[in-house]
Amino acid sequence: MPPRTAVRRFCQLVPATALALVAGCSTPEKAPPTPPPPVVSTIKPLPPMGAVEGMSIPEIASDGKYLTPNRGVTANTALWHVRMALNVAALSCHGVNEPARIQYNQILHVHEAALREANAAVDRNYLAAYGTGGLKARELLNTVVYNFFALPPVTKSFCPAAIEVGAKILAMPSSQLLAYAPEALTALEKPFQEFYAAYADYLRRLAEWQSRFGGTVTVVVSPTPLPPPPMAPKEVASGFVPNAAAMAPPSSLKSGAPVRVEVPTFPLTPMRETFIPAK
Repeated sequence: MPPRTAVRRFCQLVPATALALVAGCSTPEKAPPTPPPPVVSTIKPLPPMGAVEGMSIPEIASDGKYLTPNRGVTANTALWHVRMALNVAALSCHGVNEPARIQYNQILHVHEAALREANAAVDRNYLAAYGTGGLKARELLNTVVYNFFALPPVTKSFCPAAIEVGAKILAMPSSQLLAYAPEALTALEKPFQEFYAAYADYLRRLAEWQSRFGGTVTVVVSPTPLPPPPMAPKEVASGFVPNAAAMAPPSSLKSGAPVRVEVPTFPLTPMRETFIPAK
């Protein structure tokens, strides 16, 4: 090969080789940065409906519902508990819920006879169960029932339920009142059952939050579960005649004996009545 041709070919190869060397020394493109882990909320769970921390709630019964003083009551007792619930609503529900007070006063007037009969039946039941201690036993349970329906965090959701029940009671004849009482009591208690469930869920979420951020955790249903509230006595026939044995009160209700009634963790409020006589 002539010398000039060899030199020419060499010169043609040099740029290609140089480009290959430059390409081999170039810096590869960087991979995109790994996104940061998702931000975990550090906000401490709060009790539902403005309730206080460390509140005690009832235990759950075998039927899946929270134990309340309304469980296992007779129709007459259910009607009387409905009356107490509507009395609480009349005193607690204001503003747009003002109809609760008006309804309650109308119910006392329209269904006076039926309520009087229910009251007599409940008195008879306590007399049969507790003898001369019946009045004291009933007053104790009445206080627990009154304060159950007066639980402050539930007032906002309880008032509409009370107005709905009150409207149904006013729309029906007195002869149907006793049969409707258990259903009405269930409807009035529903907001409280839902509150207890929400509070139990808050306790669960609080335990998870404490565990995630290094707290010592013990998952509990309630900080100090409320013991089962007292139960109303069973129904007795209208012709019941007390005997000497029935008139002897149980030892726990004898004069001077200590009586312990567990109530929710807010202060007991004396029972009050609100009634504006019809003109």
